[in-house]
Formats: sequence, structure tokens, C-alpha cells
Amino acid sequence: MREFAFTVTYEPGVDELMDVFIEHPGLSSHTISCHATENTMWRVDEVTGPEDALAAYDRVIENLTRCSSLRGMGGCEIDWRYELLDADATSRVIYSQQTEGPGCRSIPYLVASRLGDGVLLQAEQRGNEYVWRILAEDDVAMSGVYDELSEHLRDGLSVSFDHVERAPNWAERQTPDETLTPTQREALELAVEHGYYEQPRRNSIQEIARMEDIPTSTLQYRVNRAESALIQSFFGDAADEDATEARAAAPTQ
Repeated sequence: MREFAFTVTYEPGVDELMDVFIEHPGLSSHTISCHATENTMWRVDEVTGPEDALAAYDRVIENLTRCSSLRGMGGCEIDWRYELLDADATSRVIYSQQTEGPGCRSIPYLVASRLGDGVLLQAEQRGNEYVWRILAEDDVAMSGVYDELSEHLRDGLSVSFDHVERAPNWAERQTPDETLTPTQREALELAVEHGYYEQPRRNSIQEIARMEDIPTSTLQYRVNRAESALIQSFFGDAADEDATEARAAAPTQ
């Protein structure tokens, strides 16, 4: 099997749902399951982020009437429905179903129609990028998919083709965005913004917490948990244990 990947990039103002992701950098989405036939595309997506970002996301999908970043690539009117399967303060799990039709074909339909049975898709969305990964047989021809994507994306969208990877481990793949909770991601963003990881260090955790009016213990905990989660996602449990022990032995900054 081989993985093919491409990224669709959106300019601000061309897609009402994508604008929510652009305006809320802490918001992200990834597919849990995605299927398409000649007549229908249906999928389950997990959307995570801060409460205000998810509230904005909820408002848009309640009134969505045209193909958007999660529904297709044409921007035309659509017949679709959605159901909230699970929700809490920082996440949503959403089932959606879209009727396929001439002029408004979804990316999953395009892939399935070009490559046939046995194809799996993953999609991740954050900021202005919508990243698709396709797992298919080694000998499939992707040129037709690439050509149709390039020709039919509406104004304000562009596509780039990223890489071809042989036999990827989809079962264990997890991006940093999926690894971190919104509060952990925000803590790391603050640490980076204020130079915590620079050499020499520009600000300590205590100084960053004071500037941002956050309890030092809270910020320290979130940064530690975020670092631990990222290390574990890349190197596994053993590396995480080593990092935790090293942090415990190090003096507090």
C-alpha cells in the first residue's frame, strides 16, 4: 500500500466554514470515518478547540447551505444533513451526509470514482489548510485525481501535492494537533511567543504567567503535559517516562 497526500489551501473570505478555522487557530478537525458512492458522501468528523471557536463553528454549520470545506469543493448548493453524536466543552463528534450531484462532487467521491474500491481517506483541517491523505494500492494512478482537483477548485482555493509514502502506519499516526488538548496547545503557544524555548531563554514560566495573568502552577502544568504528550506521540511510552524523570530531577525555572 502507498499513501498519497495533498493540501487544499483557502484564502480568507471564500468559504464561510473555513473562515471559522482561519479566525480561530486553536480549532482543528479530523475525520474518523469517510465514505462515498455515486450518489452520497457520508462521514464522521471530530472537531476540537476552545469553547468560543466551537460556538462559532456550531453557528455556521446550523445554517450551511453550500459546499464548504467539510462538504466538497464546488461551492454549489447542497442537500446535506448532520447530527451531533457527542459533544463537550472543547470537542464535537459530527455525522454528516451529502447528496452528490453534477457540479458539486466531494473530494471523497472524486477519489473513489478514480481509484475504485479499497481506498481509505483521512483528512485534517486547521487554519487555512485542509490536508487529505489517501491509502491505496501501490499501482494506482493518481494523475487523474490531481488533474481534476487542479481544474475544478473554485476561486480562492489552491492545491499542492505533498508526498508519496510507502506503507505508512495509519493505526498509530497522530499529529501534534490531535495529541494536545486546546489548553495544552495554548500554553505551548504562549511559551513559544514569549521566548521560553529560545537560547538564551527570554522569559521563564513564572514571568510568562505573570504577563498573561495565569497562575504559575497552572501554566507550568499545562506546558509539562503538552511536552510529555508530544514526546510520547513521537517516541513512545519509554521516551515519555525518561522525559518525565529528567524533568523531575531538573531545577524549577
